[in-house]
Order: sequence, then structure tokens, then C-alpha cells
Amino acid sequence: MYKKILAAVDGSAHGSAVLDAVSALAKLTGGTVQVIHIRPSQVISGGITSTVVPVEESAESRKVVDDALARLRADGITADGEVDEGLTEDLAAILVERAEALGSDLIAVGPGHYSGISALLHPSVSRAVAKSSPVSVLLVHGEAGATA
Repeated sequence: MYKKILAAVDGSAHGSAVLDAVSALAKLTGGTVQVIHIRPSQVISGGITSTVVPVEESAESRKVVDDALARLRADGITADGEVDEGLTEDLAAILVERAEALGSDLIAVGPGHYSGISALLHPSVSRAVAKSSPVSVLLVHGEAGATA
């Protein structure tokens, strides 16, 4: 059970907690981990034209994945990783698509980082993954008081 784990990381304390959880689980099951970080973009409208703008630099995205891989491999876990790109509102769908394409049997994600009015403006990726995923979803909470 849980031989192919897809771990979504974002470089935050929540992403670190996801790595802790998948490392422990992979050790128990002998599973492998595929790390994914989605470099988010937003559409900026300016009159009659729209522009897609990345929210973070490409090198920053790659560092998130490389750091995650180094950590998992130091724990003796077989891991690979990738940076995907997508619009902020498509993050959950991208995670579910990658899990299906990779044959993953578990998706591990951290909780949403928004509350109050921000939660209305930024949909919860973890909630959307849990609702649409055909495979098990592990929602991993970071340390109490951790901020992203």
C-alpha cells in the first residue's frame, strides 16, 4: 500500500511537514516519492489584453524541489522530482493529473494557507485535491503557529 507517493511541496513549513510524513510512510512501505512543486502564475488583466505572470522565479522553484529531494534521499528514500507550471486556480487539477499520469496511489499535500476573506479569494488547493482525486489524499498539518 502506498508504493508511489506524490508529495506536493511549496518551500513552506507545511511543505516540510509533508516531507516528514512521506519519508516516514515510504520507509514503512518501501515506497518511492515523486516530489512536485508547481510554479504558480496569475493572469493580470490590463484593459483588452491579459498577461500570465509567474509568482516566483524559476530558480526558486527548482530549489524547492532540489532541497526536498536532498532531504528525502538523505533519509534513504528513492525520490525524483519536477517543477510544473500552472495558473494558481489550476494547481489542484495539475496535482491530480500528475498523480494519475505517474500511477501514484497517494497524494500528500499541506493545508491551505488562507483564512478569513483571503480564503474566499484563494481556493484551497488541498480541499480541491481531496474532492477530485481518484486516489487517497494525505493532508499533512505543519507545526502549530507555522507560517507560510
